[in-house]
Order: sequence, then structure tokens, then C-alpha cells
Amino acid sequence: MKGSLIWNTQRYSSIFILCYLIYIVSFFISENNINFFTWSNFFLSFETRFITSIAFILILVHSFIGLWTVGTDYLTKRTLGFLNKPLARYANIFRNMYSFAFSLLGVVYLLTILYIIWL
Repeated sequence: MKGSLIWNTQRYSSIFILCYLIYIVSFFISENNINFFTWSNFFLSFETRFITSIAFILILVHSFIGLWTVGTDYLTKRTLGFLNKPLARYANIFRNMYSFAFSLLGVVYLLTILYIIWL
């Protein structure tokens, strides 16, 4: 991956996530009487569903970049070899299992969130 692209993607995704949180907090501040019906109407509107979907996709992108960085920095032959020499031989296997696990979890998380939001 290109360093400046992932750096910018992670920074801009965090700005959007902050704006999403401000959007949600502004609902709480602007609504005097929050009950089930106002909350439901707010979250069942197309705008809120769309923005929430984008926010969760960007949360996954943001976390994927962070977890990928951790995996490529710390699950290497050199760093695992520092802990235990025989463990260094399995660094690529550990890194691939780690990447597969958080990628699979991210897909399951995304499908679950989109299912909850849109159905």
C-alpha cells in the first residue's frame, strides 16, 4: 500500500467519524423530549441511515488500516525472532492469519450493521 494514501485515508476517515458524532450529539442537544418515537424517526430517516452507513464503512476502513499497520510492523521475522528464534519462522503465517481474522471480522461486522440499518 502507498504510505501517503493510507495516511490520508485514515486521517480523513477520522474527520468524517468526528463529524458523524457531532451530528448525533446535535440531535440530543436540539431535541427537548427524546423518546422512542423521536429516536426512531431520527434513525429511520434516509439521511441518517445513509450517513450512518458511510460512517460505519469508514470506521472499518480506519480500523483496517490501523490493524494492517500493526500486523506489518510487529508480526515480522525480526520482531518475533527477538522474542523467540523458532517463532520467527512462522511470522508470515501469523501475519496472514491475523490479517484474515480481522478482515473476516470486519466483513461480518459490516454486513451485520448494514442489515440492522437498512432492514
